[in-house]
Amino acid sequence: MNHYTRIRRVIAALCLAYLLVGKANVSFAQTATEAECKAHLQYLASDKLMGRMTGTPGNDEAARYIAEEFRKNNIGLAGSMKSYFQPVPFIKRHPAKSGTLIIAGDTLALERRFIPIMVKNAVLSGNAVFAGFGIVDSASKRDDYAGLDVQGKIVIVQFGENDSTDIRRGFNAMARKQEFAAKKGAVGFIELFTPENPFAWGNITGFYKGGRPELATENRPTTMNWIIAYDGGKKLTAKLSAEAAQKRLIPVAMTLEEPRVDSIFSNNVVGVIKGTDAALSQEYIVLSAHYDHIGTGKSAETKDTIYNGARDNAMGTTALLVAAKYLAAKPPKRSVLLLACTAEEMGLLGSRYYAANPAVPHKNVVYNLNTDNAGFNDTTLVTIFGYDRTSVQPLIDEAAKVNGLTAKGDPAPEQNLFDRSDNVSFARLGIPAPTLSAGFTAFDAEINKYYHKLGDEAGDNFNFRYFAKYVNTFLTASRLI
Repeated sequence: MNHYTRIRRVIAALCLAYLLVGKANVSFAQTATEAECKAHLQYLASDKLMGRMTGTPGNDEAARYIAEEFRKNNIGLAGSMKSYFQPVPFIKRHPAKSGTLIIAGDTLALERRFIPIMVKNAVLSGNAVFAGFGIVDSASKRDDYAGLDVQGKIVIVQFGENDSTDIRRGFNAMARKQEFAAKKGAVGFIELFTPENPFAWGNITGFYKGGRPELATENRPTTMNWIIAYDGGKKLTAKLSAEAAQKRLIPVAMTLEEPRVDSIFSNNVVGVIKGTDAALSQEYIVLSAHYDHIGTGKSAETKDTIYNGARDNAMGTTALLVAAKYLAAKPPKRSVLLLACTAEEMGLLGSRYYAANPAVPHKNVVYNLNTDNAGFNDTTLVTIFGYDRTSVQPLIDEAAKVNGLTAKGDPAPEQNLFDRSDNVSFARLGIPAPTLSAGFTAFDAEINKYYHKLGDEAGDNFNFRYFAKYVNTFLTASRLI
């Protein structure tokens, strides 16, 4: 019997037992007050922590706050760990401050028209080949490189997989397309970002220009220059398409300030509540939430510069702290591993590092309940990503009901939210791992008003009454599971 099959049988038996004895007696378990939840949230989302960007003092302060809460509530250390901190090593590539890119005679300015994602050579010039969308797919027998010789040349492609306006799918395809070009022998890769929405380009520049941490343990040598360039009107794309139709090579030249690479550290915060049953205590439920956010930045609309991240994800971190306190006060039969992850916003890096370096063997982990948020627009609900992927639905339903809410599945599957939080680092190991989020019915204007926006604060307009219900739903679901 493999690990995943064993987990499924354990959970099925647990749920069957729950159903046979009727509703669980949850009245014995204390729940957090609105004031308690509010205090955690307002500290974690305060200006003092400066947006909790990975590798910054504000991020470190948030980690210390979580560890101190673990200490106050007598949370144990996990495995052979000597403290609550699991250091996660990163490298950070600082982007160039100045540079130009010339494609077929058109000069593009740094940041306004192009952003380097990876740089091997600060000075690069040569001939380029335009390869359409740069897709290679054996299943559909599509090869945009057919008939093209790109060995030793720069490859230019159009953003996305086709003329779809789905920007997220285009982002998901970027790394795969760059790898195709590298395998074909290209020495550089330029992707032309063509969506008309100027705010999307602004998000890209904000995402890359501050320098992106990467796991030092996964650091691979940079094999080529990788650039994304803005072509909102598609004039450059049309010009290059015409050149390609005539089978003409395209001259490219780029000059950048030499980039800098630093080593930085951040911490996952890990603790354990040992189960009370001699046999079942060898099985662990992992409760997880990320505590980092995206730091600081400027906006034309406001003088505010701090992305406080109240909804994303000080809400989830608060839920984890509340669960730690009340589960430690009355431990369940199974053991609980508490995992506050760093660098989720950088690509789920903290949970990826933990998954590769677990404090408790994965074979002992039977479930992961993650909590993460973009926002909420329905205060009668909690939303579960992966709701239908495990057999504990009755327990989550009951947890929501006890706290005056209703549990619902993912209302926006097109956003692929199951794969966009730390739960996926456990799901890839075959461990059931849904994410419990605040209630929403669509990824609409109300969500986007706060998601990764400067206005995501824990101020007077925040619904603290609903917030306490969400936090206690996570606590109750954790206890029942």
